[in-house]
Amino acid sequence: MALAQRAVAVDDSLAQAHATLGWVYLWKKQHDQAIAEAKRAIALDSNLADAYVQLGEILKFAGRPQEALGLIEKAMRLNPHYPASYLFLLGTEYRLMGRYEEAIAVLKKAITRNPDLLPAHINLAVVYSELGREEEARAESAEVLRINPKWSLEIWKQRQPYKDPAMLERVFTALYKVGLK
Repeated sequence: MALAQRAVAVDDSLAQAHATLGWVYLWKKQHDQAIAEAKRAIALDSNLADAYVQLGEILKFAGRPQEALGLIEKAMRLNPHYPASYLFLLGTEYRLMGRYEEAIAVLKKAITRNPDLLPAHINLAVVYSELGREEEARAESAEVLRINPKWSLEIWKQRQPYKDPAMLERVFTALYKVGLK
């Protein structure tokens, strides 16, 4: 937090500094400040694809996936060579909106590009669990533990900056149901 604030104090016109500060606010669960900083980053550099992704991620955790979806799509247009993480985020937005088949397709594409992208496997496990596709959900749970054998659902839950506790509980329940602990 101190370094991000210092960067903004040194040069308030640095979009990346505001984006970083927004990211820090998100993980401190200060959603309104996070949104403000991410929007400031975009205002300073409307071509910074990662700033759109960060704002989308913040809005996702703030319970606004529809807005987040458009921002992720814009980032993908701005950076046609986007990383697999953009696809994971897009898939997450689809999941949150109940667009499960689209979520599955995008998350699988992310995994094809980066087979060890842990958040994509976690989200696929959630989607499959919520759809009652237990075998596929358990397979994704096994992938989570293959990638990180020490992965803990309890620790993950504590770190997630969802504004709405019900959203977090929904994901937690879906993962717990398919064997992650």
